[in-house]
Amino acid sequence: MPHNHAMIPADRFFARLDKFVCECPSCGELLCAEEERHGRKRSLRTMSQRRSDARENPGVPAIWTLRWNPYTQRLWCPWCRNSFVAGLMLYPMKLGGPRPTSAPPDTIPTKRQLLALRRQAGGFFAEQVFHRGDEVNLVIDADCTCPEGEYNPRCLIHAVQRPENPT
Repeated sequence: MPHNHAMIPADRFFARLDKFVCECPSCGELLCAEEERHGRKRSLRTMSQRRSDARENPGVPAIWTLRWNPYTQRLWCPWCRNSFVAGLMLYPMKLGGPRPTSAPPDTIPTKRQLLALRRQAGGFFAEQVFHRGDEVNLVIDADCTCPEGEYNPRCLIHAVQRPENPT
């Protein structure tokens, strides 16, 4: 990612970020503003609840453990433990100029970033090849057996099922 040593000429404007995914400028891990650890206090589950609670109770420990504080715009990386204040930059486009037909290069995730996004989303790779006409939406008629905020490798919902190798 390119680093500038000085701010480009710009004017200030109002912006409030709620939903975004970015790469940590320090360690390169992907950070999702919406994602928070499981087991979060019920009062901090929605973005508006987090913003309100952070404004009213800024010194509460639960506020300081938020990965993304929507009130102060503070982003905390749990991997390298650095904090950043996130902002927004808008670039003007020429009136009557050509309309963009492709995404800017820094908005297209690399293969590593795509895999990290998939991991954060809880997705799985199928081990069998998709064939035309195959069904892709699965229903698992079982209850999750993971303890609150933890992972159970025998859970029928969250554990990746692999065929047993006969020995």
